[in-house]
Amino acid sequence: MSRVKASGGRSRKGRAEPPTIRFYPNDPDAPVGLESVTPVEPDPSEPSFTIEGRRYAPAPYDPGTLAFQYWQGEVALARTIRVWEDLFERDFARWHEGRPLLVKLRAGKDLNAFYDRKSLQFFYDVDKKTKRYVYAAESLDVVAHEAGHAILDVYQPGFWSTPDLETASFHEAFADCSALLVTLTDPAVRHAVLAEADGSWEKSNQVSRLAEALGRAIYDNYGPGAISDPTRLRDARNTFRYVDPTTLPPGAGDTELAAEPHSFSRVFTGFFYDAFVRELVRVLKSVPGEEAIERARRLLGRLLARAIETLPPGHARYALVADRMRAMDQSEEGGVGTPSIEAACARHGIELPALAGVKKGRARQRSRKAAAAPGAPSPTLLRALDPDRPGGLAALRAALRLDPGAKLERRLTPLPRREGVREQLLHAHHYTVRSKALGALSGITVRVPCGCTLTRGPSGEIESLTLAPHPDPTPAEVLRIVRPWVKRGAIHPKRGLRASARELFLEKKPFRLTKEGLLERVYFDWHGSTRNP
Repeated sequence: MSRVKASGGRSRKGRAEPPTIRFYPNDPDAPVGLESVTPVEPDPSEPSFTIEGRRYAPAPYDPGTLAFQYWQGEVALARTIRVWEDLFERDFARWHEGRPLLVKLRAGKDLNAFYDRKSLQFFYDVDKKTKRYVYAAESLDVVAHEAGHAILDVYQPGFWSTPDLETASFHEAFADCSALLVTLTDPAVRHAVLAEADGSWEKSNQVSRLAEALGRAIYDNYGPGAISDPTRLRDARNTFRYVDPTTLPPGAGDTELAAEPHSFSRVFTGFFYDAFVRELVRVLKSVPGEEAIERARRLLGRLLARAIETLPPGHARYALVADRMRAMDQSEEGGVGTPSIEAACARHGIELPALAGVKKGRARQRSRKAAAAPGAPSPTLLRALDPDRPGGLAALRAALRLDPGAKLERRLTPLPRREGVREQLLHAHHYTVRSKALGALSGITVRVPCGCTLTRGPSGEIESLTLAPHPDPTPAEVLRIVRPWVKRGAIHPKRGLRASARELFLEKKPFRLTKEGLLERVYFDWHGSTRNP
């Protein structure tokens, strides 16, 4: 990654002073405002990104200028990468496609942003009421959200092209959780939100409100039909409760849930934020404010990261993710966060299985080799399912309910900080859907994934394994998966279309078809269309 380093000024004692920049540690419209920070030095071991256009020397530039946006984007992305490396407790050196992400700070006029596996693209437009230019790249919320999509894509690439609505919604929720977790690392933000909350964490605040400036501009430009509250685009402090997303209408105002990923994502985001707040309230009884925020942030963030790392590569069901978080808490954190997770799930209608056979008050375990989570396979079963042992691959296929010759794609990732290897074995059945209800899209083919995720210790022995058996859905079930996207007009009907991601983004078509009619995702954006279907 090419960056310009400034020499900085000189102090009275003749020592070089590091240059500083002006930076929004939250959103441009958040009360905390601008702060002066020292740019983060690039680390060659981290996944790289290339910001399109001129490289500016670090200096306190004014918002609204390309120079300011360059350093806002540079620091926001570096913070996001390092937050997730800390939470996953390992480094990741490559993005999904193994090359630097191209970052476009001014990709065109719109009040949005997107990730397409090759790039992060941020847009801008004028707020017609205030006459102010609003730049998505100036919001840490938006940058950390889009980078969150890219980070989840590294750990769970199987979540990308599935049309499963809950999985797509989880992708959006994870990205919003990324924005929350990165914002909360800043001392000025922590200080400001403590003062704003003043002990009452039930209220919306400058951290729970996401993308305030974009939300205001969307409200001013498109009216209350696009967004009901001009103070934010979404709010993590909400009371939305889980229902089967396929039973929801394709579109609704933002005070209700719809079968649209940005809308339905708010259930999981609300659960995660609620669990964080409950943990914060508990910690505040014995720890000072800013330290309590950091402890609660890191606990819930690490549990989410460990859930992502150990989930099987099938579909991301909210209850499954929350249950994995609780399992990781029980095995690695002594169960300290379990009450907060369970209470937050209850508030948001996410049903967890009963937690049986777990001793309360266990001492916190921080060893590199974690104890088995409740309900984890026994060591004997782990050895039997080891694909590297004789008969293991056949046993694994049988456990996944696959044919003896079914292909399993294998991905291996080193775990540098913890030693060992993480592996995923992924299989995807292709189903062709024919129905008059799909109109011109009748005959499209969709992927239905299954597989396993396992981790090996330094000795090569499997330490943990999670399975997502092949679901073998009926034609009616596959049709039910696809129909919400068809109703929203989210699939470009032309097969083999060679349009760019940006062109399809402008048409609001996150999916396209290959020549063979296989459905594939093109991008994840910051929010859906401002027009309800």
